Amino acid sequence: MPSETVDLLSPYGPEECARRLRMVTDPRRRFRGNNPLIGHITEAALQLRRRLAYKNTFQTYLFGTVDREGEGARIRCRFGMHPFAVGFLIVWFSFVVIGLGIGFVVAFDLFGVGRNVNGPLWPAAIVPIFMAVFAVVWLKLSRRLAEEDELFMIELLRFSLDAEVAPDSPIRPAFPNPR
Repeated sequence: MPSETVDLLSPYGPEECARRLRMVTDPRRRFRGNNPLIGHITEAALQLRRRLAYKNTFQTYLFGTVDREGEGARIRCRFGMHPFAVGFLIVWFSFVVIGLGIGFVVAFDLFGVGRNVNGPLWPAAIVPIFMAVFAVVWLKLSRRLAEEDELFMIELLRFSLDAEVAPDSPIRPAFPNPR
C-alpha cells in the first residue's frame, strides 16, 4: 500500500514541537487516556495514530521526522498502515496463494491421487478462495473506517504546532493553508 507524504513547517524548533505534541498524545503503552493521539514522540521522529473507541488493525499511522529548518522545524509526515499489519497481509495472502495451488491440484485431481477417495474434492479449492475474500473485505472495511485519520492527524498537528503545509511538499493535500 503506497503511503503519502506531507511536509509541515512550524515556527517552533524541534524541542518545542516535541513538547507541544506530547501534550496531545498519550504513550503507546497507556491503555486509558484523554488525548486524541497515541504514539511515541522524540525531537527527531514521531509515530502516531488516532485514538479509537474500537480496535482497527489496519488503521492509519503517521510516521514522521522532525528536522530543524531555520528558526523552526520541518515535519515530514508519511502515512500508512503499521508494518506489522502489512507483514500480516503478506503472510496471509501467501498462504492463500499456496492454498489455491494445492486446492486446485487436489480438486481437479491433477496427479490422479483421488481415484480412491469417496467424496468430492472441490472444497479443497473453495477454502482458500473464502480466505482471500475474507481478507479483502476485512481490509476494505478497516481502511474505510480509517479514511478520516490522515486528515484528522494533519489538522491536529497544524493546530498544535502552528504549522503550514510546506510549499515544496511532495504531495499537496486537499486542505489549504489557513490565511
